[in-house]
Amino acid sequence: MSNTGPLKGTKIIDCTHILSGAFAATLLGDLGAEVIKVERVGTGDPVRLSGPPFQKGLGAYFISVNRNKKSICVDFKKPAGIEVIHKLVSQSDVFMENFRPGVMDRLGLGYDALTKINPDLIYSSLTAFGRNGPFKDKPGFELIIQSLTGLVDVTSPPGGEPAKIQVQLVDLCAGMILAYSTLAALYHKLNTGEGQKVETSLLESSLAMLANLAGIYFMTGKVPTGLGTRNPQSMPSQALKTKDAYVSVVTASNHWERLCNALERPAWITDPDLSNPAYRVEHYEKLESMIQAITVTKTTDEWLDIFETHEIAAARINTVEQAFEDPAILATNMVRTVDHPVAGPIKMLNKPWQLSKSQGDAELPPPPLGWHTSEVLREAGFQEEEIAGLKNDGIIDGK
Repeated sequence: MSNTGPLKGTKIIDCTHILSGAFAATLLGDLGAEVIKVERVGTGDPVRLSGPPFQKGLGAYFISVNRNKKSICVDFKKPAGIEVIHKLVSQSDVFMENFRPGVMDRLGLGYDALTKINPDLIYSSLTAFGRNGPFKDKPGFELIIQSLTGLVDVTSPPGGEPAKIQVQLVDLCAGMILAYSTLAALYHKLNTGEGQKVETSLLESSLAMLANLAGIYFMTGKVPTGLGTRNPQSMPSQALKTKDAYVSVVTASNHWERLCNALERPAWITDPDLSNPAYRVEHYEKLESMIQAITVTKTTDEWLDIFETHEIAAARINTVEQAFEDPAILATNMVRTVDHPVAGPIKMLNKPWQLSKSQGDAELPPPPLGWHTSEVLREAGFQEEEIAGLKNDGIIDGK
């Protein structure tokens, strides 16, 4: 298939695994880069085995973050395997990895080693806690980072058990930050010819996501906890009880009058306290009780109709299953079906952007393990007898 994506002609050696780094490489593959995913001989990326569910051996977790890649299997714990990767790197623009600090250096795949082979290389690295500090050698897990940075605390319900954000937000946001940082390095290289090292971590990425919560802390020394769906700087902005369920409502400060009319409480519009946005935030529980005493008298569907009439932002709280049946989501065309050479037709999420000039039309399904080994090595200049010899020695594996 043709490729008209903006990163057409960019070659990336993807030595990432699990989720964060793999997602970063996928985003660049979505933009048209040729992404060569280097996996372990025999087992591949550990996330391949993460499940259930599986479709003919292909796990949902792996499918979600490994489209638009070619898979090769190389034993990079052996010198001959390192030589294979070195040759690929010499012909590539970007090398990506997300191992603990020092691992790639010990293997001969660190920044200093690879830039001797390719001085203009962009080396993109993602760690759990960065290269400094007391946790630098510890493994990174979603719940650990969410707990450490306060995300669990602000998400957990008041007085309830700790609750994490169920989307793998730490991993996915770190992957996005690594991807756009790599794009910045590619832009720099386009202008100067210089490669460079790009680094981020799960911890730094998560701290960046605190954004306004960090701002509240810096200004006041304290951040509200147990927020549930509440917004610490706006009221009402939360899920409200209805007669049969809940409805999520967000009212900007200049929409207070609309909400009052929708609730049939016109006196609230001119009330000197209630009309003050700061007062509503400072007396959140009082306002919540007053508003919910009204919202529990009608069903969610009834309130959605009323709020629509008054131009108030509102939504029902969908399950994930309901979300993928919602007309608003169906209209985005974010779900697509592709043919997989082993698993058959599989559903995947689509690219979440549109580019009018260079959208890109080359789409590769998540690759079977080692499906492109011979193809990639052949394109890199390996002779057939070399490929056969590497396979016989267990250095490479796959199709």
